[in-house]
Amino acid sequence: MGKRVFYIPLAGLLALSISAFLVFSSVLHNWLNDYSTRALEADLNGMIQSLKQQNPPTQRESLTLFLQQQRLAYPTRHFSLFSRHGDLVASSRLNSVGSMTNSKADNPPEINSATAGNIGSNQRINPTDNQQTLFVAKPIAFEGFQGALRISTPTEVIKRIARDLETMVAGLLFTIVGGMALLARSLIYRLDRHLHSEQEQLEQHVENRTREVELLQRLANMLAACNSLSEAQQVVQDIVPRILGDINGAVSLMRSSRNQLEVKLDWGGDWPGANTFAPDECWALRKGKFHLANDKYTTLPCSHMRNVGEEQTLCIPLIAHGNTIGMMHLYMHNQNFCEERMQLAFTICEQLGLALANLTLQEKLRDQAVRDPLTGLHNRRFLEESIDHELMRAQRNQQNLSILMLDMDHFKRFNDNFGHDAGDYVLKALSSLLINGVRGEDIVCRVGGEELCIVMPDADGDRALQAAEKLCHQVRDLHLDFHGQSLGKLTLLIGISTFPEDAEDYQSLMKMADVAIYEAKENGRDHARHCNKQTMQKHQAVSPQVAETLRAISEKAQDSPQDGALDKDN
Repeated sequence: MGKRVFYIPLAGLLALSISAFLVFSSVLHNWLNDYSTRALEADLNGMIQSLKQQNPPTQRESLTLFLQQQRLAYPTRHFSLFSRHGDLVASSRLNSVGSMTNSKADNPPEINSATAGNIGSNQRINPTDNQQTLFVAKPIAFEGFQGALRISTPTEVIKRIARDLETMVAGLLFTIVGGMALLARSLIYRLDRHLHSEQEQLEQHVENRTREVELLQRLANMLAACNSLSEAQQVVQDIVPRILGDINGAVSLMRSSRNQLEVKLDWGGDWPGANTFAPDECWALRKGKFHLANDKYTTLPCSHMRNVGEEQTLCIPLIAHGNTIGMMHLYMHNQNFCEERMQLAFTICEQLGLALANLTLQEKLRDQAVRDPLTGLHNRRFLEESIDHELMRAQRNQQNLSILMLDMDHFKRFNDNFGHDAGDYVLKALSSLLINGVRGEDIVCRVGGEELCIVMPDADGDRALQAAEKLCHQVRDLHLDFHGQSLGKLTLLIGISTFPEDAEDYQSLMKMADVAIYEAKENGRDHARHCNKQTMQKHQAVSPQVAETLRAISEKAQDSPQDGALDKDN
């Protein structure tokens, strides 16, 4: 069907035009016949009036000459004069007068009507010139003559006029129908182009919506699979610009104190807004709903976006489980936010809010599970989970790894002399010193009680020993004042073991570090010792524990490859 529907009115118009033309042609012919008849009657009346006024002689020659002179300047019209008996008396045609006489029954119908006192008319073939001719006759009487006067004209003239008028009307109808056809074709072409354009736009719109839904679903799935904010940063930085376009964006999270927000995620280049700000610096947080810096009514940018001036920004609260956990900020430069983009931004905020809330909760629970609540250091569980990974990485990269076991000298005296709160204070102070005194890649753990452990990746025995001696010196200079009361000096015993030269597994390295502490105690405390196999053999005779550790190390060395390296498939 399609485009053919638009041609149906045109076909109807064409059929109507043909019907109208046929009706017009029929009416035109009838009207022209009537008009011609009336015109001939008028000419007859004029001729009759002339005959009555001039009274020409009634001889045939005189009447013929009179009729020829009175043709009223119409060469296609001819007059004939008949007696009351129907005999032809005179004619404007030179060759029409003869001596023949016709009976009344043989006279043409129009002559019979005229001699009977009526007006007669008829159409037939004129035998004189073999043309279809229109005849009109009327009775006439003047100066002793009584008969009928007839006028005739070829119908070809009437038909020619009819054809001319029909041609004009047909041309007009053809022009109208042709114009309508061209107009319809033009309209169909434009409508087709418009529909094609609309279809392309609709297909593009559906494709964009499908792509956006797919990206939003992928964003939700990837955020749910993230284990840290750094992974969430990678996901957001990759997917969100594909949804919202090339704009700057950032996500700030509320701190636990709820007195400050800090930007944790960003994308689209360097974030031009403040990285930390108070809640009352954001209109969206104060209103409890999104805030567009520039709309058709107001221009009110947030204080934390003062660096961008009056350029367009959008702030949307991140809400999870009924609580505002942060904000999403979008910086559009001089562009405007369309309604569709704002709806996409709201949808992204819903997903980010739930995902980041769950991720923050997971990190909090994970941190609680692997952190010592008193000191904030990693606990023994974290040490056991991470040490195998660090050992495999050291083996893969062919690097050393050292373990430092720390034990505080006479820690019990702090608890006995100053109370357990003072002992906790000492542990916290030492933990803070260790966190600030080691490298960023080092792992500091509280193993239990006053025992601490430091895992130093990519550190051989000499480097570990230097770091341990430095820590002993820093702890020795530590001033411990608890509630205005000096607690005295604190010193450390540090035992060191190194992978792979001393041992190749976690348990053996820990035991060797314990032996090093044991040796440090025997040699005056307050210093660091590096334990190796020679040291272990030295203490084997005096310590069953050392003997057992040395046997275990020897057994593992026999089971391992000859070059002493760990199996790289582990």
